[in-house]
Amino acid sequence: MKKLVVLLLSVLMLVSLAACGGKTDTGTTPTDTGSTTGPKTFTFAVGDSPSYMDPAVASDSIGSYVINQMFFPLFYLGPDGLTNGACEDYTVSEDGLVYTLTLRENYWSDGQKVTAEDYVYGPKHALSIGDADVSYLSWITDYVVGAAQYVYGDAENMPELGIKALDENTIEYTLVKPVGFFTSLLWGGVYYPLRPDFAPSGDYTWADTPGYPMNGAFVPTSIDRASTITYEKNPNWCWADKVNVDTMTAKIITDMDAQLMAFKNHEIDFATSVEAATVSKLPELAENFGATGVINYFVQVNSGETTVKNEVLLNENIRRALSYAVDRQAICDARDDGVTRPLYGFVPSGIVGEEGDFRAVGGNYTKYDPEEAKALLAAEGYDETNPLKLEYYYNQNAAHDLVAAMLKEQWSKVNVELTLKTADTRTFFQDRDDGVYELARGAMSADYMDALTYLDMATSTYQAFPSWGDATYDQMMAEAASMSGQERIDQLHAAEKYLVEETTQVIPLFEYGSAYLRGSNVTGDFDNCQGNSIFWFVDVK
Repeated sequence: MKKLVVLLLSVLMLVSLAACGGKTDTGTTPTDTGSTTGPKTFTFAVGDSPSYMDPAVASDSIGSYVINQMFFPLFYLGPDGLTNGACEDYTVSEDGLVYTLTLRENYWSDGQKVTAEDYVYGPKHALSIGDADVSYLSWITDYVVGAAQYVYGDAENMPELGIKALDENTIEYTLVKPVGFFTSLLWGGVYYPLRPDFAPSGDYTWADTPGYPMNGAFVPTSIDRASTITYEKNPNWCWADKVNVDTMTAKIITDMDAQLMAFKNHEIDFATSVEAATVSKLPELAENFGATGVINYFVQVNSGETTVKNEVLLNENIRRALSYAVDRQAICDARDDGVTRPLYGFVPSGIVGEEGDFRAVGGNYTKYDPEEAKALLAAEGYDETNPLKLEYYYNQNAAHDLVAAMLKEQWSKVNVELTLKTADTRTFFQDRDDGVYELARGAMSADYMDALTYLDMATSTYQAFPSWGDATYDQMMAEAASMSGQERIDQLHAAEKYLVEETTQVIPLFEYGSAYLRGSNVTGDFDNCQGNSIFWFVDVK
């Protein structure tokens, strides 16, 4: 991979995980781990409280950081891309419709064996909650036989769901169409294993109170959303001999400067949310600074006919003017962090298509042209004497504050009067999902290495209350789903162009990596394209 991915993933190559063997090479992990007189602990900070703890419902980056440490999915995103996890081996039928997976022997933290039925119940649990609360439900409903009917169909004439346990160690997935990246989807929380004895059908509140078993490296022992989440090692995990710490703590520190100070004061071993513009300029932290992820940052425009809060945003010329008025390079210069670059399409650099990097091939679908922006707005009756009044909604931290302030300033130059609205993370994400916004902050890290991970976001099936995208876009994406190879990639380029250039239902701003600080005494963590770090094998000397 090129550009951002090469830069980001080269930062951490401390752990190499074999694709099928399940063995872990801890390479640079020191054998002298310091004091052996007591339990070893690792402490990291996250930038907010996780909105939800149920893996099917948790869709934000904070929730992923917390939950990724607890579950062992069939596949996971490691430093070398998609890697076998709980799946020891698998086969695919000649027509690409049937995946048969064999499980690695593993046990829940309460000693019960993890079986194929647990991986069948997990997706059924997600389906039982429904698409209003499960953002990634389309990962099942779009691909698995019977899944859409399970959610949207006639309950009395329900087809058999295409997820079966053939025996205790074998799972079979039957798809409605060939999907070349299907194993990448099995990394998602909607496919995580669960059991009905602790995760009741239709309920996601079970995960808020610890006491339930886990099938991964760590088990939560306390959950205080305002302060800390603590974990202990799962001795029954199949790779438990590679887990180096006995306990782990996630501290909730919302202020980036406070995370930096906590790191400097050795109160935390790993800071997941720091201001790159600050830490990249501190020579004493040069060896600790890193960035991870393939991430875009954008303004989502509520242009849905049923959700729109300001009808002026139904006007394509208005939306296009807003995009043309954004000086993306100026925003990147203001961030001044070494990990941010202007983005003129929706899919960021680092996603590889049939012919190379998807962004590089697609090119630019918007531009910076404030004079044309002003003219477009004037044609609609907005000028210095009658400014266009809009509201921009975001969850507050120092980085988001900067972007919001610059948007306000830049749009004011083309006669747009912007009001800034903030809320806590959980409220903001819920409001955005419900379409309760005019303009809203958006960002997305790659869940899998295909352009679809971004372009799916604007489809109506992806959204609980469709507030962007439209019937034409849905049709374009549906057609792409029936294609393969270069034809499919070309169709995805066309869909992206429609979304960004032709209808401007999203305003891309920049692409970046998620900055972090790792203690000099910490080894064994690894990154993925989601912008998260995995701490299964972390060690603290």
